[in-house]
This record gives sequence, C-alpha cells and structure tokens, in this order.
Amino acid sequence: MKAPTITQIENAFLPAKEITDVERFAGRESAINDVYYALVAEGSNIAVVGNRGIGKTSLARQIIGIGSGDNAILDKVGIKYDHPLDFLTVYFACGSQITSIEELLERLLTSSNCLAEWIYDIPNAKKIMTDYSPKFSAKLFDTGFELGASKKTENTDQSVISNHKIDVVFTNIVDAIVKRRIAKNGILIVIDEFDQISDPSGFASFLKAIATNSPEVKFCIVGVAKDIQVLMKEHDSTDRLFAGSIIPLDSMGDPELESIINNAEQYINSSIIFQNDARRKMIDLAQGHPYMIHLIGKFALRSAFQEGRSKISGSDIDNTLSSIAERRADPVLEGKYRKAVASSQQRETVLKAMASAKDEQGEIWTTNAYKIALDKGVENASHYVGQLVIEEYGAELDKIRERYYRFKDSLFHAYVVARPNMYDETV
Repeated sequence: MKAPTITQIENAFLPAKEITDVERFAGRESAINDVYYALVAEGSNIAVVGNRGIGKTSLARQIIGIGSGDNAILDKVGIKYDHPLDFLTVYFACGSQITSIEELLERLLTSSNCLAEWIYDIPNAKKIMTDYSPKFSAKLFDTGFELGASKKTENTDQSVISNHKIDVVFTNIVDAIVKRRIAKNGILIVIDEFDQISDPSGFASFLKAIATNSPEVKFCIVGVAKDIQVLMKEHDSTDRLFAGSIIPLDSMGDPELESIINNAEQYINSSIIFQNDARRKMIDLAQGHPYMIHLIGKFALRSAFQEGRSKISGSDIDNTLSSIAERRADPVLEGKYRKAVASSQQRETVLKAMASAKDEQGEIWTTNAYKIALDKGVENASHYVGQLVIEEYGAELDKIRERYYRFKDSLFHAYVVARPNMYDETV
C-alpha cells in the first residue's frame, strides 16, 4: 500500500473549511431532499438555520452545486429529478463589516465574484448602474475593470451607491440580468453567515417586493439561529416568505458522524484506520457536531502519521484531546473555556457538571448538575452557575426558567464535554 502524503493526511479532515467535494459530503439526505424541492418550487426562498459547527456552510455549497446543474449530490443520496437546474448562482459570506441589508445589497452588486461582472457585461444592467450612480459607474467601468478582478470598492468605508435606494437599484439590475436569459431558471443568491448582519431589518419587506417584481430571483439565507424569526429578527410574514423551505439543521446522527471518519480513511486509502473504540469516543464527544469529528480526527491522524502508527485507539483520542487544548487548536473555543473557568477549579467542575447534565432537549436541570458537582467536592454549585451566566465569565449559560439552564452555543457545550480538565477533579 502506497503511503499517504503529508498533504493527504492534513486534508483528510477539514475543520477549517466547508466540505465542497460531493464524495466527502456526509449525511444530510433529508436536508438535500428539501433543498432540491425548494429550488424547483416557484416563488420560494430558502433558509438554512442551525447551531455552530453543524455543517450549514457545507450544505450551502451543495445548494450552489445543485442550482448550477451539478446533480452529483442528488445521485449520491438517491433523489429523483427532472433535469439539471440552471441558475446563475452567487455565493456570499457575510462578515461583521456588513451591518445592514443596504450594505449587503451594495456588496452583492459591487463584488467581482457576485454580480459586478454581469453588470459590466450586460448593457441594460450597466445603464441602470450608470443612471443611478454615475460616480460609482465611472469608477467601475471606465478604469479598466476586468472580469474576476478584485475591486478597490470592496474595501471602502464610504457607500458607493448613494443616489437612489439600493433595493430599487438591486431589483432593476437583477431583473435586467434575468431578462438576458443567461440562465434558464433565473438567479440564485446564497447568503451565508446571515446572522453576522447586526441589523437585518427590512429584509422581509425586500424579499416580498422582489418576489413580485422579479420572481425569478431566489434567495437562500444561512445562519446561526434556532428559527427563521430569530435569524431575520422579524416576525411578520417571515414564515410565509419561506413557507415549506425552512431547513433546520439538527445534530448529526451517529451513522452520519461515522461516515465522516469513513470518508477520511478512504481519502488516505485506509493506510491509517480508527479502531472501534476510537470511533465510539469521537462520536460520543462530538455531540452531533461534525466540526468536532473533523477537529479531533485531524490531530489524531497527524499524530499517528508522525509516529508511524497505522491504527488509532481510544487512548490515542484521549491524548489528542489534551494536545488540542494545550496547543489551543481552536482558539475561539479554548478562549471561551478559559474565560468561563477563569483559574477556578470549582468553576470548571461546575461547568463540566452542567455540560454532563444536558438532556435531549438541550436543557440542564440544576438538581442533576448540582449532584454531579457535589460528588466532585463542590458544595455551593449554584454560586458558580450564577457566575457562568454573566459576561465577566463569558455568559455561556442562559437561564430559561427556574432551575433550568441551556448552553448558548451547542458547539461550545460539545467542547466542554470533550476537553480534559485543566485541574484535578478532586477539589
């Protein structure tokens, strides 16, 4: 058997990036089915909601593929289809710099990997842009702008479209693009990390208007939220805008998580394998989060490769977890953990106890958690729980009602479960 390369080992698991390769995309058959039917339904928009580390961006990439006519994922999961779809697809990931829907629409129009190249290429769209914003148009069209090139306008803090309302500009331009029949099914715009937009107000009314004025434009919004109302921060009419096409991504089941491990082994031709006890431990620790499988698997595989081992055991996973914490492999999760613990052995014990007491609904009954903490020597657990809900310690817990709490971030909960203690358990 040919030994894997270092590059293969490092890319067998991918905690730092979404899965784009259909062959390595694991599970989510029901979500893929719902996505396809939402794409073929006239007038429907799509919303993908779920916790961090659950695989939303990987699904978003598959949505782009299906919309572009690549049916490989449909074939893989056995979904019947009439014919390949033909959308002009746009993918855009929001960041904290996008603070409003106006800024989002402007960025969609001015980014070279979104709609800018089509505005440049289509006379009617170009004319609309010129009429609405001569200053910007001169900068975009008359200074040697090339398709696919990075544009300086993406980094400016000053709005580049100011003469008219941006929603009117946007609607007219996408309508001009649609009328050119560049793509049979219209335009599909996937907005990832929608939850990063601090003020998404007005998006619901914008969607209603564009559905009437340019019905061949379809939006898919993706973000961290428990439901669409929380994601859009609007309650009126949001259900109707996404009727039948809200896709909640729940925790992955054990077979789906194990398929991630199988895919990684196949990627390196099974030159290194995870033994059953290692697989079971990884799946239990992941708490349904594919990100945790990728994070643990990546460093376990690297260690095995560097040490010349062909098998990874449960004890190897334990060693990997310690290494992940020590090297701060995920600085965000580790930073949150250290802020919550804040050099307190007792607070770490209580944090771990709360994580251990979570039920299937994600709720924590303090009676159970306090008993676990008491068994480990902490008598005043309620004092530390009170600290874990305030900002000084990260506010990682939410009190949902009397004696019941919940971790705000289910991925952080999984990390708390998996991470070895900073201190000895005996207080």
